[in-house]
Amino acid sequence: VYAISSAGEGPASNEANATTDIGRPDAPQEFSATAEGQSRIRLDWSPPRDNGGAPITGYRIQVSRTGTSGWILEANRGSTARSYTDTGLSPGSRWYYRVAAINSEGVGSYSRAASAITEATTPSAPTGLVATAHGRTQINLSWRTPLIDGGARITGYRIEVSSDGGNNWTTRVGNTGTIATTYVHRGLSPATTLHYRVYAINSAGTGPASNVANATTDATVPGAPQRLTATARGQSRIDLAWTAPTNDGGAAITGYRIETSTNRRTWNALRSNHSSTSFSHVGLAPATTRHYRVSAVNVAGTGPASDIATATTDATVPGAPTALSATASGTSQIDLSWTAPSYDGGAALTGYRIEVAETGNGPWSNLEANTGSTATTYSHTGLDPASTRYYRVYAINSVGSGRASGVVRAKTDATVPDAPTNLQATATSPTQIDLTWSVPGYDGGAPVTSYRVEISADEGSTWGVLAPSTGSTGTAYSHSGLQPGSTRHYRVSAINEAGTGAPSNVANASTDDPRQRAGRVNAEVLPHAVAAMTASTVSAISGRIEAVAAGVPYGRQATMGLLSSGMSGAMIGQGGAAAGFGPDRDVGMGQLLDGASFLVPLGGSGVQEAGGGLPNIATWGSGEYQSLSRNRGGVVDWDGNMLNLHMGADVQLRWDVLVGLAASRSAGDFDFTDDNGPMAVDGTYQSEMTTVNPYAAWFLGRGGVVAWATAGIGWGDVEIEDERQALRRSGTNMLTAAAGASGILLSRGSAKLRVRAEGWMSQAEVEGGTEVDSMSLEVRRGRLALEWQQGLRFLAGHEVSALLEGGLRYDDGDGGQGEGAEVGGGLRYVSPQSRLIVEGRGRVLATGHFGYEEWGVSGLVQFDMHRRGEGLSMRLAPAWGEASSGVQQLWDRGVTDRLGTGAALARARIDAEVEYGLPDFGGTPYGRVYLLDGGDRAFGTGVRYEISRAMNLRIEGTRRESVLNGARHGLTLRGQLRF
Repeated sequence: VYAISSAGEGPASNEANATTDIGRPDAPQEFSATAEGQSRIRLDWSPPRDNGGAPITGYRIQVSRTGTSGWILEANRGSTARSYTDTGLSPGSRWYYRVAAINSEGVGSYSRAASAITEATTPSAPTGLVATAHGRTQINLSWRTPLIDGGARITGYRIEVSSDGGNNWTTRVGNTGTIATTYVHRGLSPATTLHYRVYAINSAGTGPASNVANATTDATVPGAPQRLTATARGQSRIDLAWTAPTNDGGAAITGYRIETSTNRRTWNALRSNHSSTSFSHVGLAPATTRHYRVSAVNVAGTGPASDIATATTDATVPGAPTALSATASGTSQIDLSWTAPSYDGGAALTGYRIEVAETGNGPWSNLEANTGSTATTYSHTGLDPASTRYYRVYAINSVGSGRASGVVRAKTDATVPDAPTNLQATATSPTQIDLTWSVPGYDGGAPVTSYRVEISADEGSTWGVLAPSTGSTGTAYSHSGLQPGSTRHYRVSAINEAGTGAPSNVANASTDDPRQRAGRVNAEVLPHAVAAMTASTVSAISGRIEAVAAGVPYGRQATMGLLSSGMSGAMIGQGGAAAGFGPDRDVGMGQLLDGASFLVPLGGSGVQEAGGGLPNIATWGSGEYQSLSRNRGGVVDWDGNMLNLHMGADVQLRWDVLVGLAASRSAGDFDFTDDNGPMAVDGTYQSEMTTVNPYAAWFLGRGGVVAWATAGIGWGDVEIEDERQALRRSGTNMLTAAAGASGILLSRGSAKLRVRAEGWMSQAEVEGGTEVDSMSLEVRRGRLALEWQQGLRFLAGHEVSALLEGGLRYDDGDGGQGEGAEVGGGLRYVSPQSRLIVEGRGRVLATGHFGYEEWGVSGLVQFDMHRRGEGLSMRLAPAWGEASSGVQQLWDRGVTDRLGTGAALARARIDAEVEYGLPDFGGTPYGRVYLLDGGDRAFGTGVRYEISRAMNLRIEGTRRESVLNGARHGLTLRGQLRF
């Protein structure tokens, strides 16, 4: 030991020594185990790294089967040799070893374990091999495992088989690959004997063979017999023949099974075990068809059947049907029934032949050559009523037709007759209708004995029996005791012993009822006549009052016109109206007075004044001719005209009060057609009424504003005459009340706003009598119109004027209902130098209640080149729709009678006129043309005379053409006189 300081290391100490203790050695190194053959394992190792301080004196060896426990001493050697061989081991066995070194101190640590497996050997032979047959195609093998497996696990078995008793062997399975000790040999032939032996196999190889075992598979049924034939021998025998099957199933054939069938589906055994290959089937019926098959039999059972062979015994015709009967079934059918023959001839019946004759001795004909059915009934249809027929029946089989049955007969029932024809009904008096008819074309096979008569009051919806039987073969019948105006429908049926036949055609007639017809005509015509006469009277009074309100002087004047057929409507132009074209009517005295008027003042100045002076007293009058018609399509159609004449006198009590009394005479003449019955009845209807109407007016200012009221009472009569009844007359009376107002509401310069309002109501009553029913009716009307005018004048005399107008009207009551509204307007230009006039108008008329609409636009171009009736003048007026002022038309007629005419009113048209004044002639000739799209056109030519300022005259001829009607011509003469 040396001490060390900062100055360095000092001198060494004294020396001392010692020796450590002895320990046990460590475990040996690199220990290994190696198999040498089937019974030896060699062990090798290296010495331990530390022998514990003492020399190794030997080694201890331990052995174990698991390597983890159960260690036992194998050897305790006193030698330092480092190898060892363990002998006497079993083949294919595994052993685990470990080794420890030994010194003087004792046994050291064991090494790690090492193992090895001795080599294996082949196993011993399997034992207890048994072979057992399982059915016809299988042998089952079973054995026990070898007693010694050779030190290695058995992995499979080798199976060998011999078919010659063990002389020669073939390998059935080289290695089953499984430790199972059973095997099934499948797919063998029946009655096959085989020998078997088995070898065990392990990893070392294949061991010795087991004992030999054998077995024989069971035998099987034989195959099907071959070449089966069936041959008929007469009417009751069929011979069979066949050959044995090529395969007997491994056992001798002991017999054959023979089967037969009638349908190839259901089989019955004739023989269960027949010994030979032929067979005769006897005792069959004629025409019997049989199907056969044969099967071979051995100890294993019955094999499959052969092919099917078929044969049919000879047949004969059947016997005669029996119990034939014939029974009539109604008027056109006879039903037959019979019993099938007791003998069918040895062949199944296929049908029956049925013969028919009209007499028992023939001749006979085939009703059915072959029914094609075994049914024993038949219906002969399509026969005439009361027909007798004879019948006989034959049975049919495959051979042919047998003998005939007995003969029977039957007769069809008679039927009811056909319907009578040509039934006619004629009303011969107001209470009787006579019927006539023709006999039926066919009496049903039995004589007609009577007729049945039926009646209906509701057009054939329900029928009642008027006469269950007339009790006679006569073809006429009278129905009396009816009420006048009765409508009845009739039909007739013929009767015979079979019953009542079908009814005839339906005929109807109506007894005449003049009273009801008079009521229908009154209800259709009178409301419109009352409305027309009331409107004419009120218009005459209101026109007289408005003339006074407008300040018309009481100068004497009168106008008269004669209008031809076709004159209606108005043409826009300066100076008022020109004739248009309308429906044709005959010229009469009533038309002569249409538009005629007069005014004769009897006192006063002739002008409405607010001051004093003599009262204005005047008489006045006017005439109006109206055409009225209505077509209602099936009730009463009527057409005619009315002439209304009005005369009045009034006095102006003050400048603002006018009172007067008007008397009117209205006469209407109408033609009518009553379509209410089965036949139309034409007649005439006349209505006359005289009315007295006091009136009063109040003038509210200088602007022509006036309010007025009137009431009236009327009396007269109506007359009805038609082709079935003479003249009937009844008195009538009427009450009327009306009020209105008109005037200029606003006037500034050349602008004016004028209004007209009016409403009236009339109640009329037909007094009635023995031939005319009483009746009450009421008609009402309200009207309103506005008109605004505005004019402008420029330098050199050019003028432009505008017009806006509108109107409302409502009709109510028995004469019909309708409401209407119109708005219209126009613009007019006048050039004084060129004498040119250009004008345009447009309007819309609509009715909300009926859905009626009417509209139109129009224009006017006019050149007036002449002076003082001399020279050329032309006018052209195109229009589309109804563009002329409709306010006045709405005021006068309303829209009730215009429904359904909108399409026609919307058509385009052109109205043109050319005239030339002749100074020496004194008149102005002119020509006119009117064109309407769709083909209607009209032409007119005439002369206009201005004889003096007090009198003018016009004569014109017209021609009208249309697509639906031929040409129509007319002549117009119109004049005016002022005095």
